[in-house]
Amino acid sequence: MNSPAERPLYFYVFFLVYSTILFAIPTRHVFAEKNPPDKKIEILIPEGSDSDWGKNALPFEDLNLLGDVDENVSQTLFEKSKEDFLKSVDLFRKASDLAEEKRKEFERLTFEADRYEWQRKNRKENFERSVLRDLNKARSDSVHHLVAAMNSLEKIQNPKVKDSESYRELQAGIYREYVKHQLALRNFLLAMDLLERYINLGNKYYEDSEAQGLLANCYERAYRLSKKNRDDEAREKYDILRKKHGLLYAEFKFGKNSPDYKEFSRELFKD
Repeated sequence: MNSPAERPLYFYVFFLVYSTILFAIPTRHVFAEKNPPDKKIEILIPEGSDSDWGKNALPFEDLNLLGDVDENVSQTLFEKSKEDFLKSVDLFRKASDLAEEKRKEFERLTFEADRYEWQRKNRKENFERSVLRDLNKARSDSVHHLVAAMNSLEKIQNPKVKDSESYRELQAGIYREYVKHQLALRNFLLAMDLLERYINLGNKYYEDSEAQGLLANCYERAYRLSKKNRDDEAREKYDILRKKHGLLYAEFKFGKNSPDYKEFSRELFKD
């Protein structure tokens, strides 16, 4: 599979537009299942697509290079990547703040034409749909910047730069923001791909309990989809992965010898 940076930009544009349309329609979700054992991770691990995950990692350290031609090119690419990443974060933060202001203003308003509860309910639902459209547009624009940031990092070839902590921190920050947007848009498979890359950046990222929990949630949805499609091989694979990464979440969150870990494990493997 091509990496996100290797995929053409229109791939992400198509996926975002398709997903926005798909999940705006009030149909039964493709991952929905009635059997509680199929939702163990979803119940045990809270999902937070717009959480504070990774926000304390900003800002990033600048690269310290000696100044030969190759390193100068790499530093330029690094700075371009950081610039696109920060644009993405700032763009969506402003959109989120504006959405919150609109919601507060709406709650303060009264509408004389709304004589019945169903009228007020319809007006609020229409308003919320409008806000979500604006947020999804902001997500799409933010993802454009994140993909550009990934592309710049992928072009860096200098081993000294690629092995620096600054490079890994920026890469991790890009992945986190990308994952949160895809989860909000319910693009679990795209989020899963980047979460797998994120935890493989190094021990610090592998031991990130929230990343492990989000990945376990994605694997559980892939498990349910495989079960729905009667793909036994994929179902068995994702069943193992959801439980493995669910346990890793609990281990890094609570500690392997803690009562919470033991209780989590018992609930996870209970029939």
